Amino acid sequence: MRITNLILFSSLLNFSAVSFYSYDDKIINDYNFRFTFKLSNEWETRDLKETSDKDGISYAFEKKNKKLVIQILAFKLSSVKNIDDFIYNIEKDISLNIPQKSGDYQEQDFGKYDMKKAMYKDNKYTEKIYYYRTKLPDSPNNYVYMLRFISENKDYDSATEKEIETLASGFACTAE
Repeated sequence: MRITNLILFSSLLNFSAVSFYSYDDKIINDYNFRFTFKLSNEWETRDLKETSDKDGISYAFEKKNKKLVIQILAFKLSSVKNIDDFIYNIEKDISLNIPQKSGDYQEQDFGKYDMKKAMYKDNKYTEKIYYYRTKLPDSPNNYVYMLRFISENKDYDSATEKEIETLASGFACTAE
């Protein structure tokens, strides 16, 4: 009887830990712009803005320790956008103040969408930016996204790099 109670109690603790972890996660499920993004409870929403035409949205999150910021831009389009054109326009947008690119782009294809990412750096900030675009020629809408991670150079290290990779893996386009 005692062993059964111990096993039951142990199982309950494990279940509670899993439930607690899931409860603490922040999941952004933007149905209008067809993406999801998962964050832990270490993050706070700083800003959320949508264009008056409802064709673009911007999210900003800041880690509670103030060492990393995330910006998400999403745009709804009537056709498939060339990802290189999108990247060019984002990099040249003076209001975003993106530093000079450091190194080459890395690419990945997910079937219905693809992604390019690159590092950017100046004398104060290190940034890693992921660019996504949907590839749905028969769909009435396609989407482009920028997932941007910003850190001061003094705070950027291998642990930050690993955290960015983990966070970026929590982003997914959900357009069909």
